[in-house]
Amino acid sequence: MTQIPNDDRDLINFLYQHCPDVPPASPDLEQQILQQVKAWPQAPLRHYSRPRFVLPALAAGLVAAIVGYRAFIPAQPSPAELATLEGFIESNWQGTVSNEHLESDVWHFTDLDSE
Repeated sequence: MTQIPNDDRDLINFLYQHCPDVPPASPDLEQQILQQVKAWPQAPLRHYSRPRFVLPALAAGLVAAIVGYRAFIPAQPSPAELATLEGFIESNWQGTVSNEHLESDVWHFTDLDSE
């Protein structure tokens, strides 16, 4: 604790002289306090335990993980869809490899002979 500096001796002496006496405690004060504590209404104790909530939370997390995992797996395409996709890729590939792009507008504006 910090000590009071002795700078103001007059104030310290005044406070000591005019300090009131401490009233005496009643002899049954402790019993009065204990009776009031016993009479105090207590809230009902809830007996919820954490393990009671852990198992349902784990089960819910497991179900959510399985459902979420299944939602992000793409479905396997049918043979008809694979054939359509293969035909689309072949037609686009043949369009990019053929000489059609030499006739396009891009090649008309590009001067390939200038060096």
